[in-house]
Amino acid sequence: METQEHIDDLIGKVLTGEASEQEQAQVEAWRSQRAANEQYFVQCRQILEEAGRAPEFHYDERAAWERVKSTMHAGSRSRSFPVWRVAAAVAVVALAGYAISRWYVEPIQQLSLRSEHAITTDTLPDGSVAVMNRQTRIEYAEARTDNQRRVKLTGEAYFDVRHLEEKPFVIETAEEVLIRDIGTSFNVRAFPGSDTVEVFVESGEVQFYTLRNPGLKLRAGETGIYNKSLKEFTRLSRQDPNAIAYKTKIFSFNNTELRVAVNMLNEVYESHIALRNPDVGNCRLTVNFHNDRIEDIADIIAETLNLTVEKKNDIFMLNGEGCPQ
Repeated sequence: METQEHIDDLIGKVLTGEASEQEQAQVEAWRSQRAANEQYFVQCRQILEEAGRAPEFHYDERAAWERVKSTMHAGSRSRSFPVWRVAAAVAVVALAGYAISRWYVEPIQQLSLRSEHAITTDTLPDGSVAVMNRQTRIEYAEARTDNQRRVKLTGEAYFDVRHLEEKPFVIETAEEVLIRDIGTSFNVRAFPGSDTVEVFVESGEVQFYTLRNPGLKLRAGETGIYNKSLKEFTRLSRQDPNAIAYKTKIFSFNNTELRVAVNMLNEVYESHIALRNPDVGNCRLTVNFHNDRIEDIADIIAETLNLTVEKKNDIFMLNGEGCPQ
């Protein structure tokens, strides 16, 4: 039978993103047993979120948990006040200290990176490598008392992680979406204006999850998508061959509409391809590019689809009569 102390420890791990799949399942089962259990968990999470907005707060985690346990035992002798209310009121303070210490206590490694109009490659303090797409921000934090390396990501980045068994690598995006490395190189796409977070695993495996959903374990070649509105995870059945094209400049188009292919190319190259006649966008393109120059790509497309190409400044203008839909 699970003790309250054991449940509190599990809740602490779940709310700070450190629980294993088995521990997350235990907490979910416990929450479903009684309405009071669910209310206890929800209050802990809500107050923890408020506490997380105060990085200057420091707390003695060990002392806090001792007070939690003593309050629970004292409350259990009173029939006039719900025990879970007493426990929640005190436990969330300990949980706040538990979580905040992971991000803010005595940082020994910190780094903030930002890419604006160019794709950039940087090495993180732990030796991992990050390739950042345009309009991307990375914040790396590692504390003296922490057992994790944590990255906050806004935008899109490819990570080649230096795997450390004793110090997991965890990425946090918007909407409490988390990606835990299990010896891996992978890509995360999490732009603020998008309703989805997408993870593609090139090698190894990752756990793709939230604090309330164990999510998916993704292996090499697999892609997972999290829908923020529906709060659901989906595993794609087919691999996107262009998932990390911004990093490799390797593109594979198979009967792809030209307008779609051009948009993908323009996201990567500084010079752009444009369509003078919009109807040309209906043409279907089947071709592969391997880190080719943009001028060569424009010429190959023009030759393949019987179009003309004209260069004006940094724009390659494709023109022709168009293709049937």
